Amino acid sequence: MWVLGIETAGDRGGVSLWHESGEVYEFVFPARRRHAERLAPAVQGLFAQSGVTGGELGLIAVDVGPGSFTGVRIGVAFAKAMAQALGLPLVGVRQSEALGLPVAQWYGERVAVLIHDRRDLLYFAWAFPERVTREESLSFEDALKKLKGMNDSLCLVGTGALRLREALARELSRAYILGDAWAYPRAATVACLGYRRFRQGGEFDPKALEPNYVQPPLAKEGSYGQKM
Repeated sequence: MWVLGIETAGDRGGVSLWHESGEVYEFVFPARRRHAERLAPAVQGLFAQSGVTGGELGLIAVDVGPGSFTGVRIGVAFAKAMAQALGLPLVGVRQSEALGLPVAQWYGERVAVLIHDRRDLLYFAWAFPERVTREESLSFEDALKKLKGMNDSLCLVGTGALRLREALARELSRAYILGDAWAYPRAATVACLGYRRFRQGGEFDPKALEPNYVQPPLAKEGSYGQKM
């Protein structure tokens, strides 16, 4: 089965054609505030490069967030329209899953996903080999308290970990803070995780899929950008 994976939840977008046999085609593109104009041409180019046609697709998977409000909305709307036009099932994958699950498969202790939010907050979740907890919207200080409360060796991934690398390293001497390659989810990972979820069974009606907008708490006094 060919799966189309769509990733537009952040500043680095991507599309992928992933096959259960292991064959993968993938485009990555800078998407900061330009998701709408770059997504459709990327998908068209991907089909042209791979030689795969829309009729060969069996599933579409899309990153439903959290992340850029506009990016998530555009990606989900595009995926829903395409799935309905082709009569395909549609699976949503959270950004924290696409980032955290691959690392949790090989890292033996705690994995924390930190996704930067432009409102100076972090989307925070714990990743385990088979699941990722629901995201919380936290200040840097509150996220740091959670991390410091763990006795395990920590592995941190995501754009929040990348952006705050120096501050986190000062406070968490035992933490492994992964870099750029682990900060942005890949569309191929979205496709692969979507396929696994689809094989587990359930309802995958494109009309029912909704973005995963994590509502933040009221802004607290100050921000990590000001306090560091």
